[in-house]
Amino acid sequence: MLNTKKIALLSFSALAISSFFFLNENHQPVTHLNEFSQTTKVTHLIKPTFAEKVSTKNALTTKPALITLKEETPRLSYIDNIKASSDKTSFQEALLKDHQLQSKYPDYNQRITSIELDPIERRYEIDERTTQNEAGDHQLTVWTDKKYYLHGDEVVIFASLEDLRGVRLNTEFLGQLIYNENQSLQQFKFHDADHDGVYEYRLTLEQNSDPSLLAGFYKILIINSTNEMVDAASFTLSQPDIQLTGEYRDLISPSGDLLIQAEMDVATKSRFYFQAALYSSTNDPIGTTQISGDLLPGRHWIDLAFDGLMISDAEEPGPYLLKSISLAKVAFPMQRAPLIYPEFYTQGYSVEQFRNTNYAAADASP
Repeated sequence: MLNTKKIALLSFSALAISSFFFLNENHQPVTHLNEFSQTTKVTHLIKPTFAEKVSTKNALTTKPALITLKEETPRLSYIDNIKASSDKTSFQEALLKDHQLQSKYPDYNQRITSIELDPIERRYEIDERTTQNEAGDHQLTVWTDKKYYLHGDEVVIFASLEDLRGVRLNTEFLGQLIYNENQSLQQFKFHDADHDGVYEYRLTLEQNSDPSLLAGFYKILIINSTNEMVDAASFTLSQPDIQLTGEYRDLISPSGDLLIQAEMDVATKSRFYFQAALYSSTNDPIGTTQISGDLLPGRHWIDLAFDGLMISDAEEPGPYLLKSISLAKVAFPMQRAPLIYPEFYTQGYSVEQFRNTNYAAADASP
């Protein structure tokens, strides 16, 4: 039987503690529309147009003195200062090399050096939290099967209690669903149907449920009733108002980059953010791209641009696999859809068809 009194007594303190786990989307989208943007620094100069009198001990000798303000020479960046130095340390040399690699491709592209370092996959990795009790003889682990969900999806919430040897214990878990940190929606009890020591609760995110489940940030406060350990798992219910139609096409741009065009069906006018990962046909990672922009309701083609030099450096011929796409509506929290795997392969290309020079040099050429 659900012990609602215990939840009520612990909720106040647990909510204060669990606010630490609030989800924060720190990623700032980079906008590109097949153009290379530059940031122009404007220096505001104060030009003197007046004379200032300077007092002396003898008032009869007071003379006007013209104050001349010199235009300041723009300060060099830290990297430029190192480049200008004739006596560089090994650390500075390594810093310059790293900076050169980082600025090798456009800001909206990132090379993937290994599958484990795919930044899109890592964003969607499951958050598993483990907490020890004060005595240090038990640890509570909680997690959900995904981080982002849509209406109609089922959330699976897990909890387990282990002793010092890592043996899972038979116990009891109570849960409380909280919306946006302050609204308690329901309470429930976990079950271990297969008796493996991992307790589960399945929650279907119905749009017309009572109480209604709105898009936003959700927290599941989890209480182990045996020793009153408390922790929280979290997830985001998204309503991105955009989806892929499943139509794709690809081509090489005049500047030697690979463009994969994806068709989007937009429900409401908003600002949207896209990320995509490119792999070889043998599932070797190449790189990612990102783009953001405002879209009106209806169907639109967007360009997912992969730098030619990035593809050349991978030394992998086509066809290429559009491995994954992340769609999101820019809001708070970010209305990010679950990760999509299009299974789209481009035409066959040779590495020599792509630009093998730095993008900045190609952009500067006539």
